[in-house]
Amino acid sequence: MTTPTSPCANTPVSPHAGIAAWRVLFRMLAGFIALFCFAFWAAAGWNLGWTKTQIAVKQIDAITGIEFITYKKHFMPGVELLALGVGLSVALFAVTFLRRARA
Repeated sequence: MTTPTSPCANTPVSPHAGIAAWRVLFRMLAGFIALFCFAFWAAAGWNLGWTKTQIAVKQIDAITGIEFITYKKHFMPGVELLALGVGLSVALFAVTFLRRARA
């Protein structure tokens, strides 16, 4: 007496049946890069302008009472760095959809 086999046991499994591990890794990396860039930009001050390496600080002279501006060294990433990071992550995510040319 023979034991019945399931119909799935005889079906050949293609090596391209599932998603490749490198595609999953790149997609997760792209999400991490986008999230990291946004978090870094937000934590540094939500600067909606260009990147600044110094900020203006208003001060008042103690003797004359005249207001003047001094500059303090402080890095504030702008929207161009946010766009660059998100653009990089979108490009990395898009690479995972490219197929190899079959001969």
